[in-house]
Amino acid sequence: MRHIASRHRILGLAGTVIFPCSEGLETQIDKIAGSKIESRPLPTRRNHISFKIQSADSQLSPHVHYFARSKWLPVMVALCSLCAHLGCTLFPAMAPLTSNSAGPRTLPPIQTSPEAIQLDVFFVERPADDRLLATGVWKEVDQIGALSSETRETLRDNGFRVGIVGSNPPPAVQKLLGMAAEISTDDSDRAKPFMGHHHFFPPGVETQIATGVEHQQCEVLIRDGERTKTLEFERASCVLRMKAQRLQEGWVRVDFQPEIHHGESIMRPTATETGWAYRGGQDIDVRHAQHFHVMMNVGEWVLITATPDDDDTLGDRFFCHTDQGLKRQRVLIVRIAGSGQSPTNH
Repeated sequence: MRHIASRHRILGLAGTVIFPCSEGLETQIDKIAGSKIESRPLPTRRNHISFKIQSADSQLSPHVHYFARSKWLPVMVALCSLCAHLGCTLFPAMAPLTSNSAGPRTLPPIQTSPEAIQLDVFFVERPADDRLLATGVWKEVDQIGALSSETRETLRDNGFRVGIVGSNPPPAVQKLLGMAAEISTDDSDRAKPFMGHHHFFPPGVETQIATGVEHQQCEVLIRDGERTKTLEFERASCVLRMKAQRLQEGWVRVDFQPEIHHGESIMRPTATETGWAYRGGQDIDVRHAQHFHVMMNVGEWVLITATPDDDDTLGDRFFCHTDQGLKRQRVLIVRIAGSGQSPTNH
């Protein structure tokens, strides 16, 4: 047997060990049975020996024998080898939504309309008695050409101050905006940084710009020529309703409508474009007499704040408040960043 095993190869198939010993003879595959080892005569040049090995793994179903004899066996072996070699590359993972590898999945950004007008809207806050804010800036700001004489007088009587500067602001305005270095003083050290954002406004669509000044209870002096009346409000917040319209290439008109939102937030009848509708919110006192507009070129700035030493006026309520016993004043600054495209250009 040793001599035979050294000359021939051993094939294991379905629990049977076969020693082929002659050329042109078919290999005999016996059915598996739970019998003991059955010996046969030693092989000669004309025959071969086959014996069964009883084991626990040898009890295979007849389907296995049919598959082993099938002509598709080589094909299936080749396919299994190919899958083992390629691995998961046959089934690549689906690409996720637009995402950052270090952050959560995000949707693609919303495309803005080419007609949208781009405005930079932000606030600067300084002490109300700040010299730069009280006198320095307004010496270099155009307060005459920005508004008509009648509108300018009405706004001044009610505590508003409005001026326009070009795309290259003068030194005092640059200091106010933080674009130039300022000599350190108590007022400059107590100044607060910018608060605001870059906005895209569809032409003719109104938006609310809250000044951030709120009063639990306040009185407001309203002046109309020689007449003066006092209005009382509770839970009052000051809002400028703003609307931007494109005039022509590079020119934009911006309207400002002062409003005082006050009282409890409840459902109340509100005038709309199609009639009256119930909407939730505070009661709104619209100051039509103090409505104004400015026309600016791209890159220009408009500054809006309160006049000095005019307590309890409408402008004072809009832009001044007390913080830890110190009166502070805010300046609303709007810059035209883009006039948008004409509807006929796209």
